[in-house]
Amino acid sequence: MIDLHCHILPGIDDGAKNMAREAVSEGITHILTTPHYKNGL
Repeated sequence: MIDLHCHILPGIDDGAKNMAREAVSEGITHILTTPHYKNGL
C-alpha cells in the first residue's frame, strides 16, 4: 500500500496523535507526508 497523506504528524496541521503508531502496528513501513497547499504562501 502507498499512503500519500497530509495529516499524519501530530502537532502539525491537524495531525492525529496516534496515526503514525497505528500505521506501524498495522505493518505500514513507509508513509510520504505532504503539506497542505495554500495559495499565496
